[in-house]
Amino acid sequence: MCQDQIILTQTPVESDFAAALDETRAERFIAALPGARAAILARLRRAFAIEPLPQVSVDPAEYVHPVGLLTALRWPGSESLITEVAHSVAGLALSRTTSPLTTPFLSRSLEEHEQSVVDGHPLHPCCRNRTGFTAQDHLAYGPEHRPIVALRLHSAPSHVVFGDWPDELRDGERILLPVHPWQADRLKVPTEGALDASPLMALRTLSTGSWHVKTTLSAQITSAVRDISGGSIATATTVSDFLSSAVEGIELQQNRASAAVLTDGEPDRRLGVILRDKPVPHEGETLLPLAALSTWRIPDPIEWLAEFAELTVPPLMTLLARGVALEAHEQNLLVGLVNGRPRRVIYRDLADIRVSPRAGLPTRLHAGPEALRAKTFATFFATALTGLVGALDAPDADLWDVVAKAVPDTPDRHALLHDPWPAKPLTLMRLAPDTTAWAFLPNPFRP
Repeated sequence: MCQDQIILTQTPVESDFAAALDETRAERFIAALPGARAAILARLRRAFAIEPLPQVSVDPAEYVHPVGLLTALRWPGSESLITEVAHSVAGLALSRTTSPLTTPFLSRSLEEHEQSVVDGHPLHPCCRNRTGFTAQDHLAYGPEHRPIVALRLHSAPSHVVFGDWPDELRDGERILLPVHPWQADRLKVPTEGALDASPLMALRTLSTGSWHVKTTLSAQITSAVRDISGGSIATATTVSDFLSSAVEGIELQQNRASAAVLTDGEPDRRLGVILRDKPVPHEGETLLPLAALSTWRIPDPIEWLAEFAELTVPPLMTLLARGVALEAHEQNLLVGLVNGRPRRVIYRDLADIRVSPRAGLPTRLHAGPEALRAKTFATFFATALTGLVGALDAPDADLWDVVAKAVPDTPDRHALLHDPWPAKPLTLMRLAPDTTAWAFLPNPFRP
């Protein structure tokens, strides 16, 4: 790494990343930094416009680096946010050094589609933050770099298991618990054998054999430390069973089993796993996360969106009327395309649903009508659908018209078509993690 290139970095993490890379990738990294800084600044400007943040006391246009902008604002408690944004800029620039996929879009595997999403969360200023990761960790484990990750197998002498744990992951009376290698190295977990796996969009969820394996990573990734709580381990299959009986019109990626090491008699949130059955494409079908559509120019966008809206809007609104709200954003929705047309939708990652209070489900999932509405509106309509409409090559008004035609006559219809939409205040949530506030977007259906 030559001195001239180091001078082009503006934060310690940018310098560390540049120094750790080989010369060719370091040159691509340095070249990608201005675009990465601008992309994070754009996310912050959106946050300033819609989120209930502290006063913005400087002119954002005067800053070319988001760290400089956030530092100048001097918001109380912003130190962690500044650190995360600095890492996000470096991580995003490093992501943009990856080579593009050459497989034709409709011929890609689900894993290839998952790994085609280079920029991460399209709205979050911490979209590529992985605090605690080095540049080499990003390259070794980040899905956008398309690595093969060897999940370590830990023969857990003391453990708890829920659901149908596969025989292939047993060693006599013990289970073989898949552990992410980044986690295994830091916790010095003894392991025997490994499973080769491909990281999916969520990074700590990987595809191997007939499973998707949700592992634990005690690192701050985008918006949270990615441990798995004991409560989530204990209820993963219960929630899955409930949704399989409640959801109609949208398929589910079921939680097959969950397990964790017991430490002091309790599930260790640092060493837990949730196993999901891997979705299988139908004959002639391409499966991909909704987020991956941003890399493809959709033909006949109005007709395409009308078909997609008919697959998603009625079941989500009907489910909401029954007191169930899904976390239906672009990462959690898989779309099945046949000849490029949407033919089915699969919902995955069941941990963040909310339900009206009912027996048999943990109270942490219980929510009132307003919170249920906010969950559905914010994740699907204000995030997934708004992002999709913005990416399609057609007038926004025409696109929203076809969505409106798919809205069923449920109790939440009027609010959806007329009220401002709640949206997650992604920057405020990192500045004040305990906030209960929402951002709000203008309603696109209103004339």
